[in-house]
Amino acid sequence: MSESQEKMILDWMRKIHQLEYAHRYESLMWSKRQTVIGYLAFGLSLLIAFSFRFPSIEQTTYDNLFFVFKHDFFVAFTSLVVALLTGYLTFTKPSEKAVLHKNTGSNYEKLRHRIELILTMEYQEWEFKKRTELIKDEWESLDAINVSPKFFVKGSKEVKSMNKYPERLGFLPDIQE
Repeated sequence: MSESQEKMILDWMRKIHQLEYAHRYESLMWSKRQTVIGYLAFGLSLLIAFSFRFPSIEQTTYDNLFFVFKHDFFVAFTSLVVALLTGYLTFTKPSEKAVLHKNTGSNYEKLRHRIELILTMEYQEWEFKKRTELIKDEWESLDAINVSPKFFVKGSKEVKSMNKYPERLGFLPDIQE
């Protein structure tokens, strides 16, 4: 393998490694969002259910409560919030997105390991070319789901901190970090 081929393969590996981390971070974000919103909706539903058993208070105290805490408004408003939260979970499907990004990250990791084999094994020129074409084809066939720029930059910083890749190829644009 020539020096330029090795740099190209290392650059592929860096990009794949960045995408692997970015998808892992994206997966964690969707998973946390699912958990927080699910617990919030559950907790508010419980609060609504038990609000009918709150101890009774004197009429003058009730009249002096801020309108948000008066039972009729409280139940209606909190029910609306629960409906919005569960609707959000139903239509955005954060758990499915978390699994999709986790699987995509795993696919990038598998691809990165195949590149590591190319870098560590001695191949004849024709075999090296064949293996790099297979890597290129597999990379192109992966589901191209987007990650947020925030997580791509975070993944880039994570990979850069490892100091295991040479400098980026000169003709490639820099990533905003």
